[in-house]
Amino acid sequence: MKTLQKEKTSLILHGHFYQPPRENPQTGIIGKQLSASPYPDWNERIHADCYSANSHSRYLSAYRRILSMTNNYAYLSFNFGPTLLSWMQKEHPQTYDLILEADRQSVQRLGWGNAIAQAFNHSILPLCTKEDARTQILWGLDDFNRRFGREAQGMWLSETAINPMVVDLLAECGVSFVILSPWQCRAISKDESSIQELNGKPAPYDRPFLLQGKSGKTINAFFYNPQLAEGISFGHFLRDADQLYERLLAIRNGDKVQLIHAATDGEIYGHHEPYGDMALAALIKKVNDRDDFSFSNYGTYLASHPATEWAHLHEGEEEKGTSWSCPHGVSRWYRDCGCHTGGDESWNQKWRTPLRKAFDNLSQAIDAIYPTEVRRLLGDQVQPASLLHAFAPVASELMDMQTFLAQYSDNQEVQVQLAQLLLAQKYKHFSYTSCGWFFNDLAGLEPRQNITYALMAAQLCQQFNGGELMINLLDDLSKAKANRKQDGNGQSLAMESLQQLKGEVEAALYFTLNRRIANSIDHASTYGYFELESFALQEDGSVNLVVLNKQSLVCYECKAVDLHPAAMQLEYSMTIQGSNESEEQIYYLDHEDINLRMRDELFDQIDRTVCSFDQSQIKQLSKNLGHYASLATNIPYLPMGSLYQELIGSSLQAIKNLFMFGALAMWDEFKGDFTLMLDFFIKYGKQPDLDLIQTLFDNQMTAMAQKIQTYGLYNLNSRFVLEFLDIIRKRGFQPNLTAIQDAVYPYLSMQKQLPQSTDVDLINKLGDVLNFDIKITGL
Repeated sequence: MKTLQKEKTSLILHGHFYQPPRENPQTGIIGKQLSASPYPDWNERIHADCYSANSHSRYLSAYRRILSMTNNYAYLSFNFGPTLLSWMQKEHPQTYDLILEADRQSVQRLGWGNAIAQAFNHSILPLCTKEDARTQILWGLDDFNRRFGREAQGMWLSETAINPMVVDLLAECGVSFVILSPWQCRAISKDESSIQELNGKPAPYDRPFLLQGKSGKTINAFFYNPQLAEGISFGHFLRDADQLYERLLAIRNGDKVQLIHAATDGEIYGHHEPYGDMALAALIKKVNDRDDFSFSNYGTYLASHPATEWAHLHEGEEEKGTSWSCPHGVSRWYRDCGCHTGGDESWNQKWRTPLRKAFDNLSQAIDAIYPTEVRRLLGDQVQPASLLHAFAPVASELMDMQTFLAQYSDNQEVQVQLAQLLLAQKYKHFSYTSCGWFFNDLAGLEPRQNITYALMAAQLCQQFNGGELMINLLDDLSKAKANRKQDGNGQSLAMESLQQLKGEVEAALYFTLNRRIANSIDHASTYGYFELESFALQEDGSVNLVVLNKQSLVCYECKAVDLHPAAMQLEYSMTIQGSNESEEQIYYLDHEDINLRMRDELFDQIDRTVCSFDQSQIKQLSKNLGHYASLATNIPYLPMGSLYQELIGSSLQAIKNLFMFGALAMWDEFKGDFTLMLDFFIKYGKQPDLDLIQTLFDNQMTAMAQKIQTYGLYNLNSRFVLEFLDIIRKRGFQPNLTAIQDAVYPYLSMQKQLPQSTDVDLINKLGDVLNFDIKITGL
C-alpha cells in the first residue's frame, strides 16, 4: 500500500542586515566610537556579534562541544545594505565571501537566491524626489548585480516605506517583489468589484499579492506574519530553538497554510538577541532533520505560487506612504509624530521637520547645479541623469573614480570637477539616511552623521556657486533645536563638524607622524581615501609630501614643519595647496588634532618599534630571567624593585616580538624561552600585566586564524596552535577561540581539502583541543 508523503510547509525567515554609513566623508575612515567598546566602532562590534557569527554559527552537543557550524545565510532570506557590504569587503573579506557563497548555494538548492537588493543608503523613498528615489533603487540594484553576480528579483525598502510612486519606480527598474508589514495593507481583492476591507486586521501572510502604482505598473508584495516577526524581534523567540519550532508547528497546524514567513532586522540574530545566531542554526538543523518544513525564499515561492489577488495599501498621513516602524505612515522621518526610541520622556522631535527642510533646500540647490555643470563639462555627449546612474559602482567603492571618469574625459581638470559634482550627489543622498530621524534627539550620533554628509555635499559644490549653499545650509540648520540646551541646534552641531580637520590635512599629518614614529616596515602609503605619492625629508628637518585624494582626484602639495623638534611635542605647521586651488593654506596642528582612531594606530606602531628584539636579545633576556628567579628563591624581600619592573617590561616586549614578527618561524627555537618568560610574568606580574598578556593571546589566535584562512591548515601551524594552547592553558589563560575555530572547521568537516602530507591524527587532536566533537575519518 502506498503512503502519501506529507507536503512540507515553506518557511522563510528574512533578515534585513544594515548599518548606516559611518565613515568620515573627508577621509573615508570611521572614527573611534567609545560607546562600542571594546570594539573601535559599532560596525566592528555588530560584525562580531552577528555578521560573522551567522557565517559560522555553532550547533553544540549536550556537553557544549561543537557538533557543526552552519552558514545561516544559506537558509535565511536576507538583504545587506550596500554601504555595509562596502565596509565589510575591506575590513572582513572572509565574512563577505561567505555571504556571497551562501547566496550561490541557495541558487543551487532552490533555483532562486536568498539574497535580495536594498535601496542604496536606506533613504525613505516616499519622501525622496522621484529622481532621487530612482537613483536609490538603481544604485542598489547595480550594487547587488556586481556583488552577487546576478539580477536581483526583490528589493528591501528602507523601513519598508512605500507609496504608489515607489511601486511605479520599482516596476520600471525590473524589481519583482517587496516585503511589507501586514499593517501597511488596507484591503485585498480578487478584482475591482470584490474589495475586502481589513478594518485594522493584518494582511494574509500565506500568499503573495499584486500592488499597483500610480501609473498602473505592478509588482508583487509579501506581507509577513506579524506574531512571528514580533516574537523573534521582541519576544525572545530566539532563546530556545525547540520552543520556536513548536510555535511554527502551531502556526502551521492552526492556520493550515503552505507558507510561513517573517521579516525582522537581521541584527536580532546575535546582536540584539545574544546567541540568536545559534538558535537559528539549531532551527535550521531541526527543519532539515524533520519533514514539517523546508527553508525557502521569496523568489522560489513566487515562481511556483504567482500572485492572483491585489493588495491595497494605506495612504498614510498626508498620503505620503506607509512603513513598518511608524503607525502614522512615514511621518517619523519628517515631523514630531510621537514615534521615537529612547531618550527622556520630556523630549520632543520637533527638530525633524527643520532638519529635513534644510536638507531638502540643499538638495534642490545641488540638483540645479549638477545638470548645468555636467553639460558645461561634457556637452551633449552624455545625459546628466545617465552619468549619475552609471556612477553606482563608484558610489559602492567597486570601481575607482579615475577609471570611471576616464570613460568620459581625459582632461584632468574636467575629471576633478566631475568628481566633485558626483560626490556631492552621493553625500546629498547619504544625508537622507533614515537613521538620522529615527531616534530621539538631534544631538545623537545619527543626525550628526547626516549633518556631516550634508556639509560635505555643500563643500564639494562651493566652487560652482561661491559658497552660497553652505551659508544657506547653516542658516536652515539653526532652526532645528536639540532637546538639551547645551547641545545647541543644527547649526552649532554643524560648526563642530566643520572644526574638524579637512581630509587632506588629516592625511598629511598621519603620513608625517607615521614616518616619524614607525619602523620602515610599517610605513603607510594610504590613509582612507588618500594615497601618498611622495615623501621627502629636507635638510632643515621639514617634510615635503604629495598626497592624492582618490575620490575627488585632487592632488595636494604639503609641507610639514615640526615647530619643536627637540621637545617631542608633535606640533606642526602644515602648508597645503590643492591642484584645484590658487592659494596655499597654512594650518597649525598639535596633539589635540590627532583623532583617537589615528592615535590608536600610532600607538600600535610605537609598540612594534619598542618590541623589536633580535634573537640574541631574547636569549639573553631568557638567561637573565632564569638567573633572577634563582637568586630570588626563598628571599624575604623583592630584590631590586627597579630590576623587577625592567624584567617585567622586557618580558612583555619579547613575547610581543615573538608574535608580531613570526611566531611560526621562531617557535621551535624560542618555545622554551616563551615558557620561561610567561612563568616569570605570572609569578611577578600584576593583574593589569596579566590582562595585557590575555589580550595578546586573543590577538595571536585571531592572527593565526587569518593565516589558516589565507594559506591553509598544515602540520606546522596545527602543531603550533596545539603547543601554544597547551602552554598557556596550563597556566590559567583561556584565549578567545572563535576565529581559530572558524578557520579550522572547514578542514575538520572536509569542506576544504587538506594537503596530502597532512597528519590527520594531528588535525583531529587540534579539533579536540578547540572544543569540536568532530573527527576526520576515512582518509
